[in-house]
This record gives sequence, C-alpha cells and structure tokens, in this order.
Amino acid sequence: AGGGVGKSTLARVWAEMLAEDGWRGAERAYAWSFYSQGTGRMTDAETFLNEALEWFGAEGWERRSLWDRAELLAERMRRQRTLLVLDGVEPLQSGEDAVDRGSLRDPGLRTLLEELGKGHPGLCVVTTRERLVDLADAKEPGVLQRDLDQVSRLAGRALLRVDRVRGADEELEEAVGGVGGHALAVSLLGNLLKHD
Repeated sequence: AGGGVGKSTLARVWAEMLAEDGWRGAERAYAWSFYSQGTGRMTDAETFLNEALEWFGAEGWERRSLWDRAELLAERMRRQRTLLVLDGVEPLQSGEDAVDRGSLRDPGLRTLLEELGKGHPGLCVVTTRERLVDLADAKEPGVLQRDLDQVSRLAGRALLRVDRVRGADEELEEAVGGVGGHALAVSLLGNLLKHD
C-alpha cells in the first residue's frame, strides 16, 4: 500500500496482539524496520542480516558473502517456528520509475525472502509500498501478497486506537465502515479525531 496508509502501525499492533497471546506457537520473534525517511541514513540489509544472525546464534558468518549470510539465516529460521517482521522494505526496492519496479536491489534480502518463500515452519511478514516482484512466481501458501487498500473493521479500529481515538469498539468499527474501509481514509480520520 502507499505511504501513510498504516502498514507499519498494523504490523506493530498485530505483533503486540500476538505477544499478548503468547505468540500463538512462534518460538522466536524478530522484527526489523528498514524505514529511514528523514533520518539521512542509508538503508541496507547487511546490518539487518548481521544483527539477525548474531541474535539467532549463528557462528562463523562474518567472512561469508551476503548471499551466504542470507541462506544461513534462512537455515537458522527453519530450525524453529519463527515470526520475522520486516517493515518498510521499499528503500531496498527499485522505484516506480525503474523498468524493474519493485525488484529487490539488495542481494542479501532477496536471497533471504526467496529461501523463506520455499518454505519454513514460521511466518515472515513484509511491509512495503511496492509489490515484491522477485517473489511473483512463488505459489501460495509459500508466498502471499496482499494489497492494503482496504482494511477490515477490526484492523481499522486498531489504527484508530493507535491514534488515540476514543469511543466504543462498535463506534470505531462503524467509522471505519463509513469510509469504506479505505486504509488511507482511516489513517486520515484517525489524525482528525485523535486525542492527546
């Protein structure tokens, strides 16, 4: 979905709900944000791969290529039911003016997602503004791609709650329905109605 729709917020709220519910069978959970707008820093997957490998207890990865590190991380993730949340991947993708729009420019991240797309006992959630064209040929259930133009009433209510909108659950869900569940409209409504 486009910018400002609430992809990061939904991913965060969903992860918080899973944490409150004991992670619903996930043995490990790891989240990383590539989103760096306004920070002036370059975004790359190498730092993510290095820190994730260390967190997963991998050894001897320091002298490996990005491709090999990504394959090692996927192998480590296959050992346990792992939830991996990768937020804001679009800085690592070719932009809308490129011929290969949506293609992952970072070889490490592309390799990791391709490997996980072949199967593992956990779940990897990626948020981005562009479709992941590198995974377009992958079949369900290994890879599911969903546009977030519309949100459910429950997800919309979660977005409104994050914006500190007060009211009964039913009222908030009715408000989400009132804007047709359009994700950007829900986000704008939240900004309009929030209480500090």
